[in-house]
Amino acid sequence: MDHRGDWGLLESRPTPLERIYDAFCFLLLMWPAIGGMFLLGSTRVWGYAPGLMVSFLGAGLVLARPLLFARTPRWILPPGFLPWALVVIYVAAGMSWALVPYTARWAALRWANLLAAGLAWTQFGLRRHRWHWLLGVLMAGVAVNCLYGWYQYLHQPELVLWTPRVEQYGLRVGGTYLCPNHLANMIAMLVPVALALLLLPGAGFPLRILAGYYLAVTTPVLYWTESRSGWGGMIGGVAVTLLLLAWRKSRAWLLIALVALPLLGAGAGALAWKTLPVVRQRLGAVIEDPLKASGIREDMWRDVPAMVRAKPLWGHGGGAYLWAYPPYRQHTRLHLRYDYLHNDYLQLLVEHGAAGLGLAALALAVSLWMLIRRSLLAQTNEAGFLLAGAVGALTACLLQAVFDFNFFIFPNPHALIWILGVSVGAWASLEGRIERVSKWGGVVRRVAAGVLLAGCVYGAWVSLSAGMAYYWNLRAEALRTSFDWERVEACYRRAMAWDRLDWRPHLGLGNITSTQAMWYRDPDEVAEKEGRRRLAEASIAHFEASVARNPGEMEAELGLTRAYNSLGEAAEALRHCRRAADYQPRHVFYQEQLGIQLRLMGRQREALEVFRANIDKGLATSISHASVRSLERALARKEAASAAEHEAGK
Repeated sequence: MDHRGDWGLLESRPTPLERIYDAFCFLLLMWPAIGGMFLLGSTRVWGYAPGLMVSFLGAGLVLARPLLFARTPRWILPPGFLPWALVVIYVAAGMSWALVPYTARWAALRWANLLAAGLAWTQFGLRRHRWHWLLGVLMAGVAVNCLYGWYQYLHQPELVLWTPRVEQYGLRVGGTYLCPNHLANMIAMLVPVALALLLLPGAGFPLRILAGYYLAVTTPVLYWTESRSGWGGMIGGVAVTLLLLAWRKSRAWLLIALVALPLLGAGAGALAWKTLPVVRQRLGAVIEDPLKASGIREDMWRDVPAMVRAKPLWGHGGGAYLWAYPPYRQHTRLHLRYDYLHNDYLQLLVEHGAAGLGLAALALAVSLWMLIRRSLLAQTNEAGFLLAGAVGALTACLLQAVFDFNFFIFPNPHALIWILGVSVGAWASLEGRIERVSKWGGVVRRVAAGVLLAGCVYGAWVSLSAGMAYYWNLRAEALRTSFDWERVEACYRRAMAWDRLDWRPHLGLGNITSTQAMWYRDPDEVAEKEGRRRLAEASIAHFEASVARNPGEMEAELGLTRAYNSLGEAAEALRHCRRAADYQPRHVFYQEQLGIQLRLMGRQREALEVFRANIDKGLATSISHASVRSLERALARKEAASAAEHEAGK
């Protein structure tokens, strides 16, 4: 019996129209990983919103192929596809209970996009020999980024592309990424793949040369990133790939590898310690003072149990960590924005709860089991080596995820999905798992293709609309310095029209109208008072709309404080100011604003207690110190006057 499947579907030459169609799909699918790297890692909306839109369209066109080309073979599902689909459904449903629905929607878009891209890359890898240049393009793209890293190392420029280098990273090499750890992750995940291709004669001479070139160009850059987690991920990924390749050969080779790899690793580590100063510096810091070497990581991790206890099952919502963390912040010392936990597993637990973490763990376990099993049982070396490299790439990412947040950096998971999808598609092709679709199966698949295409188009549209809202909001912020309030308001209104979940246009309009209320003048005193009241009430409406969309945005609460003060409603102003201070217990600005508000209301003793508490907690600026001195003098004078009055009364 022939187990090779229906090769005619894939070995026949594609028509010119098919070639053009597939080339266009490839350009769309490759953009998040390749293009996203060169947009400073696409860590901001202006980088990843276009990437999501383009990737959704590319995936939709690949999945819509059966509607146009009858020769399209039966779809191959990536390992663990159905459990991952459940994860996507769960994350999307989480928008209904998330603290910030806006960020939860971005999380749902990212997860759905990765699922669609993974399915599309798998189908893309089905045609025989296509995997050679598909993997080659990815390696070449990362190698080009590393050539820019060589330039950074040799010339030490002050800029990363067009933006200043982040001071905290010093002269560590990051390529086009602002954070060197993210480039380290991209390099590390492809090292096992390049190594597997280098050891695979069936990869062909050009691809093996490219794999060797990749290793030669990127390995020094990985060293210069000074990323300890990147080094560890690379070592773990390479070890897993080599173990799988040894196991494929025989169990005896596996036993030899289990003994030899630790010895080789220890020898290489000792040599690196003696000869590479950066290794001694970075690892020596961990040995000398692990807490200090971890930076802010351990302090942030110590606050996780309280966040989990607050919402253990469902979590705070996708992307909500930045906004949910402040009330639970006890151990971090620096006044920073804490967007990420520097541990993808803990952040998954915090944002999506035990249910989300459990679903993701199940999907990951199923995927790993299927990938490893297929690698070991593959009848062709090409399929086995490709899957071994893919498992190594996944291992590198999973290890680094313990200390970093690369799954939140847009290009990196897309590069991983590219590797996994193409490797699985190549496995199906090389192992003869390709089949024609039956008549009724074809009908069902065309219906499914239409549904998936519609879903991808919808995802692209939502990405576009949210991205356009972000653009108009930025445009409004830039125009605020011109004091052209009509144009600014028009930009904010456009942002609102594009995206009803975005709170920032409402916050911007609230700030504008509250400023206008403060400076409003009219020759008629009654008209001036009425105009100020009208503007203050408008600002309150905008600030309340902002808080409704993002209850963690304390700038809006402070805006409400100002607005109610302008209306003479000091008690309501204090309520909002106190909420901001209670929500941000470790933020010096909000704590001092509470003291200032109490002082404005004449509640001097309460204000003094607030400023003293700020000093005791190490949250004070010169404002708190000066306020304590002046309030103590004022209260002393008041007490002295009261005592004198009491004596006079006798």
